[in-house]
Amino acid sequence: MELQEILYLRRDTRHFLSDEIDINLVLEAIETANLAPSVGLLKPTRFCLISKQENKIRVKENFERTNKKVFATQKSENQEKIYANLKLEGILEAPIGLVICCDFSVLEGFSIGTISQPKEMLLASTSCAIHTLWLCLTEKKLGLGWVSILDFEELAKDLDLPKNWFPMGYFCIGKPATDYEKMPMLALENWKENKEPAIILKR
Repeated sequence: MELQEILYLRRDTRHFLSDEIDINLVLEAIETANLAPSVGLLKPTRFCLISKQENKIRVKENFERTNKKVFATQKSENQEKIYANLKLEGILEAPIGLVICCDFSVLEGFSIGTISQPKEMLLASTSCAIHTLWLCLTEKKLGLGWVSILDFEELAKDLDLPKNWFPMGYFCIGKPATDYEKMPMLALENWKENKEPAIILKR
């Protein structure tokens, strides 16, 4: 696939087929993500593969508790109704789970590009790796779903992550069950339109 097609087809996938997937495809995508830009060549991105069902269940329970709190913040009856019907994760359906973290311990000592906003630059670097992974999986015809409605402190504790690894989210990986009519699911479900053009200032 051409890059433009991959960018167009990339989706935040919530619906997965039950088919098992070749773990080597995921490992290849992770190695490609490791090539993403990182400030000062610090490469702060860390990956934690999740395949044990008991760990997936813990993450699912974490999501449900956190989502219940989020649901209570909806501002209108219509918004509440739409939100209640949104499928916001595929934690138990997806054959592979992945927690992607930013390792703040790489800041020890002097590094280029991290003096004024050190943590922000590391988080930006990990975001680049996440996007690279997403595009690579899309090219392999695999779906990825970013679950961010979580208690991240609890997530790190449940998975016994190293102290300085800050989780950026739980990522569901598998074969997508739908292409969402080739549009973002939130747009398809009338949560938000996807028509905003790029905002460009000229100085």
